[in-house]
Parts: sequence; C-alpha cells; structure tokens
Amino acid sequence: MPSSTCSQYKEVVIVGNGPSAISLSVFLSGYRPYYKGGTHSNEYLNEKLQKMNPKKSIVDQDLSFLAEGLEGRSPNPVALLLDALCRPDADLGVDNPSLLEWKFEKEHAIDHVVLGKGKAGGAWQNMDGSMQTLSFANWMELPSLSFKEWQNSHHRDESHAHNGRATVADVRRYYGDFVEERGLQPYFRDQYVVTSIQKKFYTNKDVDSESGEVEPCKCRYKNHGFLWEVRGYCYLGDSEGDREEFCYCTNNVVVATGTFDIPNKLGIHGENLPYVLHSLEEVEHVLSNKKKKKSQDPVVIVGAGLSAADAVIMALKMKRPVVHVFRRGANDSQLIFKKLPAAIYPEYHTIHSMMKGKTINPLYKPYPNHSLVELKEDNHVLIQTTSGGDILSLDAFYVAILIGACPDLSFLPHDGKNLGVIPRFPIDSKHNPIHVDPYSYQCVAETGLFSMGPLVGDNFVRFGLGGSLGITNHLLLTKNKQTQ
Repeated sequence: MPSSTCSQYKEVVIVGNGPSAISLSVFLSGYRPYYKGGTHSNEYLNEKLQKMNPKKSIVDQDLSFLAEGLEGRSPNPVALLLDALCRPDADLGVDNPSLLEWKFEKEHAIDHVVLGKGKAGGAWQNMDGSMQTLSFANWMELPSLSFKEWQNSHHRDESHAHNGRATVADVRRYYGDFVEERGLQPYFRDQYVVTSIQKKFYTNKDVDSESGEVEPCKCRYKNHGFLWEVRGYCYLGDSEGDREEFCYCTNNVVVATGTFDIPNKLGIHGENLPYVLHSLEEVEHVLSNKKKKKSQDPVVIVGAGLSAADAVIMALKMKRPVVHVFRRGANDSQLIFKKLPAAIYPEYHTIHSMMKGKTINPLYKPYPNHSLVELKEDNHVLIQTTSGGDILSLDAFYVAILIGACPDLSFLPHDGKNLGVIPRFPIDSKHNPIHVDPYSYQCVAETGLFSMGPLVGDNFVRFGLGGSLGITNHLLLTKNKQTQ
C-alpha cells in the first residue's frame, strides 16, 4: 500500500459523515443562523432573545448565557438551545416555525474536511429504506433546509410518511442531497477509513525558519505545542487492495462517528457461526435472498429493543416464521415500547402486544424471560429461562442477535477510554459518554479534540446538531483571541 508523499493541513478534520458531521460542515462552510424575531414560549429564553442584537449571528453570541436554565431530552445545554430555536416546543408535539434564518457568509468559512467510511449520511445509508424513522420527519432536519422544503423540491409525496414520520429511504436521500445542494462536496471524502489519530509534537529543528512549516507534515502552526495527525486509507476502486494511505494534520479533530460500529454480542458458544447475524442490514439481506427461502424453519430474533422489533416486522412482512427470545418480561416497565405513544407508533405497539400474547399471529412465537445458551453448527439453538429452568432446543433458519452496538474508537489513543465521564472504561452513549465541555464540545481530557452526536449522549439527530453551534462558536472565539 503506497504511502502518502506528505500530509495536508486543515483547520478542522471531522471523522464521520453522519447528520452531526454534515451539520458541522454547514456551519464551518459559512452558513450562519440569525434570530429573525418572534416569541418563544420559554419566557426566560424569550427575554434574552428580545434583548439580543439581531445583526449578530447566534454563532457569535454568549451561548452559556442563552442556554442557561434550558431543560429537555439532551444532557448538553447548547443542543437544547439550538433545538429550542429551530423547533420551538417540539416536545409538545407541535410543528412551530423556526425562529432562525440562515445566511451564507463565505468570509466566515473555516477550512475543513469530512472523512466518512461510506456515503454522506453515515449509518443511515445502511438501514432498511422501507422502515419508518422513530422520530418525526422534521426532527431529522439539518440546518438551513427543512425536510418539507426538500420534499417539495424533489417532488416527494408526503404520503410516504405516516403520523409525521418519514421513511428511512427519504431521510438518507435528504442527507445525500443536502450535501450537494449546500455545496459541501469539496469538503467531503467518501470511502476514507481513519485508522489512527495521534498527537505529533515538534521541536525547533522540525520548523522551517522562513516558511514556518513543520516537516515532514507541512503544517502551519501558531501557539500550539502539537498537532493532531489523522491517518488512514481511502479506496480508489472496487478492489479491496486498490487503496492508498492519507494523512491530515490539524489543530482540531472532531470525532462524530456515532455508536453503531460494533454490534454487542452475548459471548456464547457458536455466536460466530455463519447463520448468526448481528445487524438489521444482514437480516434484510438474508430475508430478501430468494435462494435461501426454501427452509421453513423460523428466524430466531434475540432482543427487546427497536432493532429487534424492526427485524420481527421485516420477517413477518415476508411471511417468515419468527421465534422471539428476550430476557425481560413482556410487561417490564423498562421496555422502550412503554415510552412510545400508540397512536404515533402503531407497528411497535403491535409487536409489544404480540410479545405479551394479547395479539396472536400464527407466524410469531414469543419467549419472554428467556436467553440463548448455545448455538450449534446444525442450526440448533438452545434457549433457557433466565431463572435457570429446562433447556429448550429449536431449529433455526437464521439467528439475529440484536442487542445494541458500541462505537469503534480503536483509532484513538487507548481506544478513547481516557475520554469518558468514567475514565478507563469503554465509551457508551448511555452510561459513559465522552466527557466534553458543555459549551465548546472540546474533550475535557484533550485540547483540540472535540466530539458530538451519540458519543456525547445526543442519540437523537435533532440534538446531535447542537455540537455544530458549540464547536463553531469556540473555534471563532479562539481565532479572535489569537488575532488580538
């Protein structure tokens, strides 16, 4: 694999190209939000907005002052602020117009690059297009282009959406089109796999006295004792071996890779056998493969979350028998179905009703309070009650173990374990997110390293965008201090 001849310097390198990363690229490319007037129902925030200079972008405001006292479904105050301005009172079920208008001001652009393993949209590009989004369609929006505007301009029929939700297919098209329509293509690098992010320290011997460049990475610096070196490889064609290395050096790295990289596993014997699946994408592939439809054995689906429910829906739609195995009781208060309004999410409540035995489907058999014990090579599956009762043997067409996923941060020093709220433990969006400053999104443990989206606890797209505002605000404040 050929080595890159020299590194490129960028002011910001963004790792990941999902909605959070796309949103940050919008801000860094020069799009800026302005308060356009109007009343907000939050009296405290509304009072601050009325006193604010309307000629000054939200990016240039004191975010800690504006976000003070806001509450909601995000642990990050800037995420709550941007959401409150873009979608006032969204949690009340209303679709109020945004209080922001967006202006493109090229003079404020910050040079950056967005590195993604696949097409823009991140994990959304790998989801089943026929499924509906959990969130409302307008909650999936990116800054400066509403989902309705996109639907109208692309002649997408709103009837594709039900109860205000959109199909995954439309959402991923929206993200791809967004990059093109906002002129962000020059910043995006698809098929770029990051393998290493490390600090590169330098001495006076490394610096060219005339140009101020750092050898061998050709990086300009100012008041910074080190640079981040981002390395990896990019694919040049369809062949696995047809690739080359790349290297970027920067003062600022933003990790926005999401948390869907590595499926969680049970750790039981036989879990790596060919008939065992760990993602919805794999389930969709085997169910749609006509050559593999001859067997009438059931698909054994393990898990009680939304991914497992989606797999059940998918299998039943294709007339495939389903055995559903889950550790909790069907009436457990912690099940996600308990938190979803039945009128908006009827398909999930149908699954929950089948799990409880209230709705009968001849193709569906639930096993609450059960867990997998062993998977055998002859497609025999052993399950047992969680209390340790008799072991039951089942024949399986395929087994889909859908019990969540975790991020792959192997490209970071120590696999990123030094960055969590609880140091030395793996990063987990629910229990141990990356510990960042609440306003700048800069990692508390590392200068110049930022994170946003699910990695910092913002598992909804609408809140993941908050990092864009916080990071851009911090970068501009830092730049202004350096020039004073």
